[in-house]
Amino acid sequence: MTATIILGLIIAAAFGYGLKKIYRAFFKSEAACCSEGGCSGCEGSCSAKKAIDDGYRARVEKIERFPIHRTIDVDGMTCEKCIYKVVRALEKVDGVTLAAASLEKQSAQVGLKADVPDDTLREAIRKAGYGAGAVTA
Repeated sequence: MTATIILGLIIAAAFGYGLKKIYRAFFKSEAACCSEGGCSGCEGSCSAKKAIDDGYRARVEKIERFPIHRTIDVDGMTCEKCIYKVVRALEKVDGVTLAAASLEKQSAQVGLKADVPDDTLREAIRKAGYGAGAVTA
């Protein structure tokens, strides 16, 4: 009886872990390899990289439709987890509707529903642990 309960708990935990990885990979655009605590093993070749690139392009297309949008130079992003942190930090700013970040360009783009001061956007990136540079329209 006890062995059955323990086995059931192990199966439930494994199922929950799998759902968490799927949720992060598809709905939060976070690479599965990066959700494990770092990207040292994937070096940009993990299978989730294409999904992240596709997600970035889709987000940028939406952002460019906003009447107010900005591009911010970001220093220090090295992996997909960095992208996730920068995007989430920007999306928490009042007035920001949608954000996207790119490793290749070392920049982030935001779609705004109201005009947000450039310093507010830079501060959000700094609080996430990254350097923020020029902001362009």
